[in-house]
Amino acid sequence: MPSTAKEAFSRELAKSDPQINLARAALLISEYLNQTSNLLDYYLALLDNMAETLQPAMHEAKTAPEQVKTLTHFLFGELGFHGNSDNYYDPNNSFLDKVLERRTGIPISLSVICLEIGWRLGLPLAGLGLPGHFIVGYGVPDAPIYIDAFNKGAVLSEDDCLALCRVQFSERLAFREQFLISASKQAILFRMLLNLKQIYLRQENWERAYRTLDLMLLVQPDETGELRDRGVVAYRLNRLREATFDIQRYLFLNPDAPDTNWLKQHLEMMEERLSRLN
Repeated sequence: MPSTAKEAFSRELAKSDPQINLARAALLISEYLNQTSNLLDYYLALLDNMAETLQPAMHEAKTAPEQVKTLTHFLFGELGFHGNSDNYYDPNNSFLDKVLERRTGIPISLSVICLEIGWRLGLPLAGLGLPGHFIVGYGVPDAPIYIDAFNKGAVLSEDDCLALCRVQFSERLAFREQFLISASKQAILFRMLLNLKQIYLRQENWERAYRTLDLMLLVQPDETGELRDRGVVAYRLNRLREATFDIQRYLFLNPDAPDTNWLKQHLEMMEERLSRLN
């Protein structure tokens, strides 16, 4: 069952980015990491039903500000979605099924729900990966309206975004060009997984961290830092063959990395232990 979710996740990633079903991929993350199954049909239908419920009101909204207000009132007013400030680092805040059930999450998971409902209604929404915060943009880049899903759909100005990320006014242009642009679906999925990885490493939940890194490397195979981390986590789990393979590959790809000596020392210890097992 979990391997099936991983395989399905990999197949989703094989599509061109616009064709990736973001909600489906996010639910497959939950299936794989939580060792569950059969989430897709129920929660995708739930998103469909939410969009159908909102459709009549959205039909009456003629302007961009009216459409944004209609969407945010529905999600954060009527349905009560909100940011989980009290327990921000609860892993459940990152799992789409849990967020849909509990109606609480972190910026990126709440933004994904906002995106999925909006896309079903034909709204021109995009995810925007600000440093340390994730928001939704309507009409990016021509006439953007910025929506903070974590703060009950508050509408932000560009100056608000700068202040939120503590960026100096003089850096406005660079900030706009780097962060106030549409994030790809793969980038959104990677960021969701990165949040989970950091939580599991902090908790020393090595098994969950390993599975998370597995998925991260499916999303971005060239991220050699994640390859190194998977090797280190495999070592923590006493999976010496997997650890040796990942660390050897990391060192081959990054011969001048600052952590080379430390990794080589651990690699020698692992190879010695493996030789005793043969």
